[in-house]
Amino acid sequence: MTYNPLLASSAIAASAATLYRKNTVDNSGVYLINAPQTAIVEGKNTLLDIITAECPSLADPDKAHFVPTPLLPTADFQTCYNAIRERFGKLKIVKYERELITTEDGGTIGLDWSPPFTQMPEDDRPIVVLSHGLSGGSQETYVQTAIKTLTSAPYNFRTVVVNFRGCAGVKLTTHVLYNAGTTSDYDIAVKYIKGRFSQSKLVAIGYSLGANLITKYVGEQGEACPLKAAISVGNPYDLAASSNAIEQPTLRGKYVYSPAILEGLMQLYQRHSKMVATGPVKLDAEAISKIKTISEYNELITSRIFGYKNSTDYFQQNSCTQFMPNISIPFLAITALDDPLCPGSYIPRKTFRSNPHLVLALTMYGGHLGYHESLSQSWLPRPIAEFCSAIFNHTTA
Repeated sequence: MTYNPLLASSAIAASAATLYRKNTVDNSGVYLINAPQTAIVEGKNTLLDIITAECPSLADPDKAHFVPTPLLPTADFQTCYNAIRERFGKLKIVKYERELITTEDGGTIGLDWSPPFTQMPEDDRPIVVLSHGLSGGSQETYVQTAIKTLTSAPYNFRTVVVNFRGCAGVKLTTHVLYNAGTTSDYDIAVKYIKGRFSQSKLVAIGYSLGANLITKYVGEQGEACPLKAAISVGNPYDLAASSNAIEQPTLRGKYVYSPAILEGLMQLYQRHSKMVATGPVKLDAEAISKIKTISEYNELITSRIFGYKNSTDYFQQNSCTQFMPNISIPFLAITALDDPLCPGSYIPRKTFRSNPHLVLALTMYGGHLGYHESLSQSWLPRPIAEFCSAIFNHTTA
């Protein structure tokens, strides 16, 4: 037989793809980390029993798997695809009705309700409250895909996205923006939602920076938390470690993640710089114009606006891990070990094993808020919707 380099290279590629697929499938399971005895949910079943019985995407050996599409085979592809879809695809699969609420200091928070009230009139059905990542909002792909599932049969929940000051088209009406620990604004939003729908049960979901924020919030609230449960997705846990991971002097850090995230932050600041300048703190405009890293942004803008000593102080005070031992409601965290922005070594496994209210769903793959099974299908909405439904089934208003 004559050697054909084209056929040979095709065979090698096919063998590599088969090997990749096999290795990926073999390591695709969901691994749950929790205390030996999880908490009783409203005096009946344990949290782990509820997850085992009603969340097959997390606990069923035959169904608790995430296999990334071969078209997005690595963590970087999984992570970047959301941004690509947002920038070029402008995903619009849900409809919102916006409501603006005002904080005591005159700040504005945007609540995006879905479905709109014209489609789903006010009633006492359960509500899922979603919080976006850094400089994001209700337009994000990961938010919309979750809402699409949560508001459709068989769930038919009401959802609302909390868009923080200056985000997603919300006008900045004070000199203060938002940060990873502004739980005071989040508390105002949650209490407003609960006040408007007093008979509805609430479960919160936070993504990335929003995951850190809601985790800090439920830890601060302790037993007084008005939420029935919370879900953390792609949580950095340690803000300094996450910042360092993003700014590693690697090709992807230097040319992909760091500049992309910094661009979003700078656009947010520049869009609202005139309002920020009305505050008592005078920022160094010349130094800000030379910002090259996220650390510099937090040092020159975030820490100064909010009165922290420096970026280190900001990170230390707001990293959510220190608040997790005090969480007293059912809490699910979904984290990928290959997340390039949130180092797996900083996942607080000891806390998950000691606090009976916490369950960590750990996956080998997924990247940062990726979890793409295909170019049009994400795995994330399934375990999220199953957990929300299970909690609503086992709690009272």
